[in-house]
Amino acid sequence: MAENVKYLPNMHKDFVHDISFNLYGNRLATCSSDSNIRIYDLQESGVWKQTSVLPVSPTAGPVLRLCWAHPEFGVIIATATFDRFVNVWEEVPASLSDSELYATKWVNKGPLCDLASTYNTVAIKFAPKHLNLILAIAFYDGIVRFYDFTDGEGRIKEEIQTKMSCLNCLSWSTARYHLPTVLAIGSDDCNSTGNKLQLWEYDMNRKAIKVEQTIAMTDTIKDLQFAQNFGQSYHLLAVASHCIQLVTIKPQKKEPNDLKASVYEFRIISTLDDHGSTVWRVSFNVFGSVLYSCGDDGRVRQFKGSTNNGPWICINTVQTDGSMIPTHEKPITESNRTDISSNESITTKSE
Repeated sequence: MAENVKYLPNMHKDFVHDISFNLYGNRLATCSSDSNIRIYDLQESGVWKQTSVLPVSPTAGPVLRLCWAHPEFGVIIATATFDRFVNVWEEVPASLSDSELYATKWVNKGPLCDLASTYNTVAIKFAPKHLNLILAIAFYDGIVRFYDFTDGEGRIKEEIQTKMSCLNCLSWSTARYHLPTVLAIGSDDCNSTGNKLQLWEYDMNRKAIKVEQTIAMTDTIKDLQFAQNFGQSYHLLAVASHCIQLVTIKPQKKEPNDLKASVYEFRIISTLDDHGSTVWRVSFNVFGSVLYSCGDDGRVRQFKGSTNNGPWICINTVQTDGSMIPTHEKPITESNRTDISSNESITTKSE
């Protein structure tokens, strides 16, 4: 089944640090230590073709993170480099003198050097479109800043102090009307025994408020991803650490004033240890029904969820040679963890 795996020609000359698809899945951006951002477009033939190269000054160092904005605001990408600069790029029509019909070019709207922290920028994410063109920027020392690019210029909107060190990742929830917007922030500090996950309730009309959590994530967190919400009464969050934990976050009571966040119920519905090693990236499909992950075992795994918060099952595994192996392993959930641990035919990773 190797023909199901499409290969992308890697034009970078150094390590690739991050990749990101646009909303429609037909454009891909990659960034690397070679100080270049490369844009690939999916052709009608099914082949991925490099269409643009966005060079960053070599003095900026490696390009570590990138993300796409919602297409409602145009074709916009944000990138973060080792020197703490954040660049926002926009694809615009090229000049009329261009011989190629419908030609476009990428314009750097200006590097944003955030002096809020003396440490590296470690994560950037655009907010969901109903919050306008807001970019969250996380720094290694625990600071998260929000910038508003709605008017074309990056204006500081708010800053929060997480009081966690070694920040590593963040993710926005996607529900628009029926649930409060939540920003999840993760840390990979291996020297601390405290909680590595924080949630902040975000509203355009007031300051962000920290959510009081009833569960603690004490393992180092490598990645976070909220699933798309299509009317569910809860947020679904995937947490990547030594395994994958799927957590539902359901508001129970809304505070009568704006000084406190809503009260939430947290529940771990699945713990997926199929990689048997550290999990570095997690990503949901557009419907939130399929989860993809990659880990230290050198494999990409595909998990499928059932309705009503049922178990998640690994249905496919892609190996390093590109071959795909269908798998139907018994999922690890909180309800069957004890039974699985006692079964000699299944080995789980020790805590």
